[in-house]
Amino acid sequence: MAHENKPLSYEARVRDTKGVAQRVDLEYLRRPSRFRDLRRRLTWMAPAVALAAAAPFVLGIGKMEQVFSKKVFSNGPVARAHAVFESNCKVCHTAAFSRVPNQACLACHDGPSHPAKAVDTARLPQEPRCTACHVEHRGGELAAVADGNCTGCHSEKSRRVQVASFRPGRHPDFPARSRVDERPLRLNHAAHLPAQPKTIRGMKLPMRCADCHTTSAASPTGDFEPVTFEKHCRSCHRRELEFVLPGLPVEAPPAPHTKDAPAIRRFIAETYQGLVAANPSLVTRPLDRDLQPERSAAAWMAKASSRSEEYLFQNKCKYCHEFEPRSGELPAVRHVSPIRGRWVDPGPDGEPWLLRGEFSHRAHRAVACSSCHTTARASAKTADVLIPRMPACLPCHGPSGTRLDQCSQCHLYHNKLQERDRDRRPVEELIGGAL
Repeated sequence: MAHENKPLSYEARVRDTKGVAQRVDLEYLRRPSRFRDLRRRLTWMAPAVALAAAAPFVLGIGKMEQVFSKKVFSNGPVARAHAVFESNCKVCHTAAFSRVPNQACLACHDGPSHPAKAVDTARLPQEPRCTACHVEHRGGELAAVADGNCTGCHSEKSRRVQVASFRPGRHPDFPARSRVDERPLRLNHAAHLPAQPKTIRGMKLPMRCADCHTTSAASPTGDFEPVTFEKHCRSCHRRELEFVLPGLPVEAPPAPHTKDAPAIRRFIAETYQGLVAANPSLVTRPLDRDLQPERSAAAWMAKASSRSEEYLFQNKCKYCHEFEPRSGELPAVRHVSPIRGRWVDPGPDGEPWLLRGEFSHRAHRAVACSSCHTTARASAKTADVLIPRMPACLPCHGPSGTRLDQCSQCHLYHNKLQERDRDRRPVEELIGGAL
């Protein structure tokens, strides 16, 4: 009989509540377990350790507060200007675990309002907090704020001039180029900077810009010292002060370069008195074209002095200066004083050429002057304002990737002229226990 292959019968296992319950060890939770006990202990120990570590901050216990606050809670190094406060957080963080209040900054800094330039009349509707712009614990310069703090307002479409970045089309050119230099001088850069070298009256041309434009050692930004005749011009233009009439066989020192016209007249008269005393025959020399001698030595000296004054004021002084007519007198030289910025008649201290920006010649001392002042060699008028155009700055400060195009590189926020002079404090009081 053939074997019949049939699957074996399988009876499914019955799973009910009673069967499962019989397999559960009801003594499991009562038996000891090292892992479970350790976990329970750590659960209670961790908060206790954290509380003990926080105690120095809350209670101010000894130097532990400084050690923990500097190593654990510090977000990074402070700015260079605040290096003395590195270990004394309380100077700025007057309240534990809270943001720095404005009053903590104003204790040392005046922080006058915005805008920085007196020519601006607009005012902010609400002054931001100090720490909104000056973010600490990043090292470096605290005044180097992010551009977004500036462009957030100045790029608004409601503004007449929108500034989004130092890029063509996103930043206006310098408005000083549309102005006129009104100083009463006859200054000619082209005559001092000819394209071809030459020598005139022993003077070698072209000159160097630094022959006249020298930076002041006392200026933090390297402002130029005022160009003066005595320091920068006399060595070449000494002859422009000679007053002895042509044809007289004598030599005399040049007249003083001063605003005091009566003093110049006295100098001329006293000089002729000395010349006649040294050479009495000088009074026989004719002074007019008719070649007739004067009737007396006194008459000769009076005429020689008068003619020399006319010769000096009308022929020599006009070489550099503009005059203002005065009735009954020789033309008077228009007032010229050392200035910082644009000349405003009748005073010497006018508005600066850069109304809203700052510039440091000292920071640019490695750059050739002609690289930026490209029109100086062709300028033949005093009225020419030789401030560079914006494209001259873009190779270094534009989209070159040098990170030298931040707003804070050229613009200030606070008006430094409105800062108040504060009472000075001892070092120990200023920095507290920082040292």
